[in-house]
Amino acid sequence: MTPQSYSGILLIDGKYVPVKYPETEKLKGLIPRSKKRQRRGGTKKGLVVLPFIDYLTHDIPVYIIASSENMYEIREGFRQLKEMRYPLKILVCDQSMGEIAQVAKEFYPDVIIQTCLKHYSANVDREFKVNGVKRTMKAIENKLEKIGGSILIPTHHYDIKRARELTNKLADLEFEYGYLIKIQQIFQEIFWKAKTIEGLGEAEDRMNAVISRINLDTYPHAQRIIKRYQDYYQKHAQINAHIFHPTLSIPRTTNLIEGFNSTTLEIRFTTIRGFEREETATHYINALILKYRFHKFKCCKKPFKSLNGKSPLEITKPLHDINLPSRKNWIEFCRKLKGQKPPKKSDNTPPSY
Repeated sequence: MTPQSYSGILLIDGKYVPVKYPETEKLKGLIPRSKKRQRRGGTKKGLVVLPFIDYLTHDIPVYIIASSENMYEIREGFRQLKEMRYPLKILVCDQSMGEIAQVAKEFYPDVIIQTCLKHYSANVDREFKVNGVKRTMKAIENKLEKIGGSILIPTHHYDIKRARELTNKLADLEFEYGYLIKIQQIFQEIFWKAKTIEGLGEAEDRMNAVISRINLDTYPHAQRIIKRYQDYYQKHAQINAHIFHPTLSIPRTTNLIEGFNSTTLEIRFTTIRGFEREETATHYINALILKYRFHKFKCCKKPFKSLNGKSPLEITKPLHDINLPSRKNWIEFCRKLKGQKPPKKSDNTPPSY
């Protein structure tokens, strides 16, 4: 199948598939899983599905079923994209999957990489660890508000003492975490409020001004700030690609593919609690994705409202002049497309998708 209406904006994110008895054969470039890592359903091993979703059409021109998110398998996915002449212009992915951007550049040197800001923002929150502190500070402020003007009455000794204790505690938290909280807030402005290069520059100037006031030799959380500051500027072009290329309407997150992974894949895997064999899992995933590509959208909202009433394959038209079947007849259609005859009712052999 060759692309007809693909947008060239690609989203990639992996989804774990629990398999009790995966094949033991090791693939070249395989990254082994940690034995300590526990998975849902009591399984420790499994597969990873890597869908490559076209942003504007919601179609999946390529997907990989692999033992892990490794360079070998990712390279195979981009090789298939190149072979089918997919017009890749923009790639949006999680920064933790660093191999994807590296491999994409091998096959598409001019591709623009956009880091998923939802994931990067979550990494900043995990690095700074101040969300709990902010909740504590908010709770103290609420307690002080309840005490209110009672501290002005000389005979309310308990309220005066309590207010003094809460105020000191709040001041200690602000002294220790104030800079972290301020820089985290500026990062959120950069990720979600900055729309232009000028707005981005202003936010970065404010962050630099805050950091310049910190004594990095004595501040207890200086290393967290330095680490995240350096990481941000090392990945500056990828984090802010949507700002540097405003005319391309680059999505800032991988929410679309995460929605597919959750509603199409994970909800199915959860109900059956994983697979016994890798072959069974592979056939099931193939069938799920084929069914998705033939199903008609019903609930798409702006800016994808025009997709409603059409299937991904009808939108992208990779099959040229072939008339697509209805949703109920897609299995028969796929068999005919491959030149296979449907098995007889007495044949218990599972179909190959």
